[in-house]
Amino acid sequence: MRRGSGRAIEEGRVLSVEGPLPNRSPAYPIFVAGCATRVSFPAFSVAQGQRFVADYRPMTEAQINPTLHKVATALTVAIVIWLSYAGVNHALASHYGASSNPDDWPRASKIEPANAENWYRLGRYRQLDFEHSDLPLAISYYRRAVQLDPHSPFYKLDLAGALEIAGNDAEAEKYFRAAQENYPISAEVSWRYGNYLLRQQRLPEAYAEIHRAVVVDSKLLPLAVSRAWHSDPDVRVLLDQVLPKTAEGDWEALSFLVQAQEGAAALAVWNHLIGLHPSIDRKTTLFAFIDMLVSQDRFDEAGSVWRQATAAEGAFPPASPAGSLVFDGGFESDPSNGGFGWRQQDVAGADFDFDTEEKHSGSRAARVIFDRTQNLSYEYLFQWVLVAPATRYRFRGFLRTDQISTDSGMRFEIIDPRRPKDLDVLTPNETGTQPWTMEEVEFTTGAQTHLIRIALRRLPSARLDNKISGTVWVDDVALLPTGARR
Repeated sequence: MRRGSGRAIEEGRVLSVEGPLPNRSPAYPIFVAGCATRVSFPAFSVAQGQRFVADYRPMTEAQINPTLHKVATALTVAIVIWLSYAGVNHALASHYGASSNPDDWPRASKIEPANAENWYRLGRYRQLDFEHSDLPLAISYYRRAVQLDPHSPFYKLDLAGALEIAGNDAEAEKYFRAAQENYPISAEVSWRYGNYLLRQQRLPEAYAEIHRAVVVDSKLLPLAVSRAWHSDPDVRVLLDQVLPKTAEGDWEALSFLVQAQEGAAALAVWNHLIGLHPSIDRKTTLFAFIDMLVSQDRFDEAGSVWRQATAAEGAFPPASPAGSLVFDGGFESDPSNGGFGWRQQDVAGADFDFDTEEKHSGSRAARVIFDRTQNLSYEYLFQWVLVAPATRYRFRGFLRTDQISTDSGMRFEIIDPRRPKDLDVLTPNETGTQPWTMEEVEFTTGAQTHLIRIALRRLPSARLDNKISGTVWVDDVALLPTGARR
């Protein structure tokens, strides 16, 4: 071999590299197991003729101490057995704890005495089960649960409740406060603590806690309104101390007060609500409120509420032109079915809809189609209208008919529903096929008439052939005072 070259020899597992290596990085042929390749090595300098040997012979395996081997094996087996036992115990405790049989719950506590949930479940059972109620035992179980899990606010809440029932108010309040420290933003904690304070007649503190609860959880609003009102029926307390400053809170208060028939308080809440510029999305509550005001003879307030609501809604059309007291006399919007808008009720034998092709003015007219199956007493398209007592009014409305059968056709009726003897007026009877016809009548309201009903009317026929068929259209209904008042 020439000078400067390398020789690779594989003899068993010994690889020798001989010969001087130059101080540069040429590519050298390397022969390993019959394969040749050319590899570049980083340059390095060694003494002439120095030999490097890399020894890749397998190392001899050290002998393992048999005693240590046995100990390790024994420890492994013990750990496996312990884990298996613990797993079986936990599974058994979970089975007993989840059982619907209360007799199994003490078994779960014995198997896993460090599980706070098992003791808490036992406490609930001993407190709430009528047949097996034991309040002192329940309290002891709750205490055990709190000791095992001192960070759970809910264990402390039930312990506080049980202590209150037992007459230990001081310690009950201690645990209510402790629960609040654990979970200061919890609606349930504030709610239950607030109700405790209500029962203690500490009303300002109670209202503050209930307020905190309903701010977090609006589902508590109906109960909050009810309990605050029954503790102190003062609407200012309700608005200023209990309710959040939201439209939702005011709607809930209004709903409660309407059901309680508290007219003055409901008006105060409504005025507060309107100040928030709300969306009128609780029309059922609004209509019930207006109906309550009417039933309490608060006619001016009812009219004011309706005007405020329609202005806030924006989607409702304005009242009919030329000072008419009829709301949406041209039927440009769908029936509101409440308040002082049109109300329409479905009835067998008649089909109500709107017609955009056949109308007297505007974009459409109301239409009723009769199917000749009923001898109807029809009064299911109507509107309540506020009027002044002992005042002269002129009514006007337009009807069109097509093949209205029977002797009793279509007309308008204006009536005082409370005192029909004071006012009950019918326009002329329209049968057969008639073009758009103005129905007009003047009348004077009674001395105590504040509310009238204007309705599309059909009286039942007394003849044998009495089942009505055909179509009627209604449009441009108006009611105007003539200026005369008696």
